[in-house]
Amino acid sequence: MPLPVRFARVLLPALFLAAALTASGRPAVAESAASPPAAAVTPPVAEPQADAAAAPAAPADGPAEVKVGMYITQLLDFDMSKRSYYATYWLWFLHSRDGYDPHATIEIANAKSDSVKFNSLDTTKGVRWSQEKHSSVIAEDWDVVHFPFDRQKLHILIEDGQSDTSQIRFVADTHNSRIDPSLTIPGWTIEGFDLTAGDVAYQTSYGDPTISADSVYSRVVATITVKREGVRLLCSLFVGFGVAFLLSMLTFFLDFESMAGSRVGLCAAAVFAAVGNKYALDNYIPPASTFTLADVIVSSTFVAILLAALAVVGMQVTRRSYPVTARVINAVIGLATLAGFVAVNAWAIVRAAA
Repeated sequence: MPLPVRFARVLLPALFLAAALTASGRPAVAESAASPPAAAVTPPVAEPQADAAAAPAAPADGPAEVKVGMYITQLLDFDMSKRSYYATYWLWFLHSRDGYDPHATIEIANAKSDSVKFNSLDTTKGVRWSQEKHSSVIAEDWDVVHFPFDRQKLHILIEDGQSDTSQIRFVADTHNSRIDPSLTIPGWTIEGFDLTAGDVAYQTSYGDPTISADSVYSRVVATITVKREGVRLLCSLFVGFGVAFLLSMLTFFLDFESMAGSRVGLCAAAVFAAVGNKYALDNYIPPASTFTLADVIVSSTFVAILLAALAVVGMQVTRRSYPVTARVINAVIGLATLAGFVAVNAWAIVRAAA
């Protein structure tokens, strides 16, 4: 092949390639030399922003601490038969958890009924300060073992109805919590007030699929200790048993020969007096699972009436054949009844009042 033709076949493609690269604005050799390696290229700024927006929010760093305080203004309507009492009190909550509203989730766990007013929120003091006033009928398991000289510990239980201990932890504001000094309860003496915080476990998950054990909630407990002034109540509530006992004792002083019918009538009257007083007492205090002071007085009264009736029967059996023995039996039963009733009841009353 002639040299001009061979030269044209080699040179023309090279010229066309150079023209194409020049039109694109990037010399082939310069681009290759100036471009950094692929691994050294800095990623665009927008990509990490997109990843951060797609990532879930980080969980809160542990449960929020909520300080709870109480100021009691009223305690009244102590109803032992209905196992309840009435209380009015202020509650306040101090915390820094945004979005947490105690007014929406707080409950009085042992309240039969509860109404709330004057709810407020103040965020101008560097903390979220919520307060509200409650009027509650509180259920109470009264301790009547030493009634009417009983000492009661009244409780008000404050819980969050939605947030467990993984979200909310209560702390008692003991420094500011107290009972109004002007508060008085007729027939009672206020001996103390205590506010404590702790956890309570419920043996259920309430359907939460993430919980396999008990549900644990934070609780604040207000404990009010009161002591009854029981002397007047003892005289008024148990007077019927005293009358029944005296009627039964009178039978021992009546001559059986001429007043046998009167002795039987006094025993019957004593029974009616004791039974009537027992019904009145049952409407005042709830039943108890243990032997109480009231049970001692009631039982000893009925035993005294029973012994008086047995003395009547004994006199009827022995008076004709053994008149002297009958009188001795009558005197012995009478003295034993009197001494036993006084000793048993005096011991029980002194023990309860101590």
